[in-house]
Amino acid sequence: MAVGEVRTEHRNGVVPLAGLPLPSSKAQSFRGDDAAAAAALFKALGDPVRVQLLSLVRQAPTGEACFCDLADEFDMPQSSLSHHLKILVKAGILSRERRGTWSWYRIVHEPLELMDHLLRPGGPLRDEPGEDDDPTRCD
Repeated sequence: MAVGEVRTEHRNGVVPLAGLPLPSSKAQSFRGDDAAAAAALFKALGDPVRVQLLSLVRQAPTGEACFCDLADEFDMPQSSLSHHLKILVKAGILSRERRGTWSWYRIVHEPLELMDHLLRPGGPLRDEPGEDDDPTRCD
């Protein structure tokens, strides 16, 4: 890579979650690859350090955060922090851009919108309040 050249890594060849269809009703549920991709999103956010990283990037005034600034917030080796960031990038939650010797991270909003859709009342993974009031009912 030439000096001053910017290289962007995004989703590292993983099926992007942004491409998943959003079911419009409970009758349409995720299957196969879509369910696996959604599970990968939840798994990527299943670690407190990664949730903190996502929060820090989201709160960055410019909408992006440099690795050097993120490293200052954690008492862990840089290699461990890099590992957590790599998982978030691979899951499609963050994008990574190299600028010189530093990496800059931005949030990719589509996977989070998918998560919101899955978890909101009436979404594929959550009933509307008041639905299924009869716990003995088995449909």
